[in-house]
Amino acid sequence: MEEGLRQARISDTGPILDKPAKTAYRARLRELEEDLTEATAWADPVRAARARQEMQFLAGQLAAAVGLSGRDRRTGSPAERARVNITRAIRTAVARIRAHSPALADHLNATIHTGTFCSYTPDPRAPITWRT
Repeated sequence: MEEGLRQARISDTGPILDKPAKTAYRARLRELEEDLTEATAWADPVRAARARQEMQFLAGQLAAAVGLSGRDRRTGSPAERARVNITRAIRTAVARIRAHSPALADHLNATIHTGTFCSYTPDPRAPITWRT
């Protein structure tokens, strides 16, 4: 690599929830469990339902932020999100084209490559004759 040039890397923007946030979520879950137990004992269904609803929300947030073995899930970089959205847009466009021209959609599926870079690379052994 030439001097002064750096290789670009797609990185993430860090964990979905940082350690203090996960600790606060877990502490709040413990408080809500106590609240639910008390609401159930006092026959307060409204308070119990609110506690259950918040517990469900917090548990969902923790599940989204923590993967297998308690490892943090990381958020994608802006470049990665753009790459995914561009790939999705291309696939959607080709699907719409398929409704009008299945042959063209097959051609595009075979020749458009997405990933870090997007490219249209037709097979040079099969020249294309475009008609208007």
